[in-house]
Amino acid sequence: MHKRTTGLLMMLVVLCMMAPVFAGGSQEAVETDSDQIEIALIIKATDSGFWQKVIEGGRAYDTEHDDVNVTIYGPASEADIEESIGILENVVESGPDAIVIASNAGEGAVPAVDKALSMGIPVITVDTRIPTNVTSHLATDNVLGGKLAAEAMVKHLDLNGIKKNGTVAIVAAVAGVDTIIERDNGFIDRLRVLAPEITILEPRYVANDIAKSMTTAEDMITTYDDLIGIYADNNHTGDGVARAIEQAGLQDEVIVVAFDDDEDEIIALRDGVIKTLIIQDQFNMGYAGCANAVKAVRGATLPSFIDTGVKVTEKEDL
Repeated sequence: MHKRTTGLLMMLVVLCMMAPVFAGGSQEAVETDSDQIEIALIIKATDSGFWQKVIEGGRAYDTEHDDVNVTIYGPASEADIEESIGILENVVESGPDAIVIASNAGEGAVPAVDKALSMGIPVITVDTRIPTNVTSHLATDNVLGGKLAAEAMVKHLDLNGIKKNGTVAIVAAVAGVDTIIERDNGFIDRLRVLAPEITILEPRYVANDIAKSMTTAEDMITTYDDLIGIYADNNHTGDGVARAIEQAGLQDEVIVVAFDDDEDEIIALRDGVIKTLIIQDQFNMGYAGCANAVKAVRGATLPSFIDTGVKVTEKEDL
């Protein structure tokens, strides 16, 4: 009995001596995990080539940095506002180290963003502002992009010998989104200066739907006999407008200028249906968004706005 008790005591002593070793190993694993910076990259839609390039940028940053893990979130369509808000709320609850987000939710996203910031989670908005104070905003200078689109339209009206006394229409993606408002206002203001005799129609919103963009353009073609140009303010509107113009055979009578550069838009540019594309650097939005999120996590103070760039692209540039 005495020997058995002594043996048990010796086993306890050995286990106690080994405990710090196990604890040290466990602590080391925890420290390794805590060194991994978790970034949530939330995009507006997974059904768009534009946002796929933002994802590529985020993944490229992840691949190049072993101490960073980028997780992608987003609804299927830009029109899924309620779903996008729900995704954001769930992400905040999961407690990532930083959030990089493009959202159409506007005021609807504010409570979750404010909560994240109150939890010490940096929030970087890309492409579209959310109407609250965030850590930093990365985007195209959309006013400048709109102005460049107006200049391109006037240039091609002249090149095609079209008199600048007709009607120009705007097929707009989504109502109430500052990105769209800025680029449309930039276009309108600059066109009024360059060609004041042109009648500019109020933007027609199509819920970022390609089919609706096409039917809206078809309606404009039949309604306005003096239609000389259509400005499409993103990739889905550009796709729809290009299809309508091509089917009507009006590519040299109605000048189309569009934002972005998905595959169908590039084909339309190559074929002369779209005359100019205003191309954003969406890859950089994803890459630089994550890079600046890491800087914020590590205590850096970021500029309130970072311009990700814009480029005017025409057929010969291809």
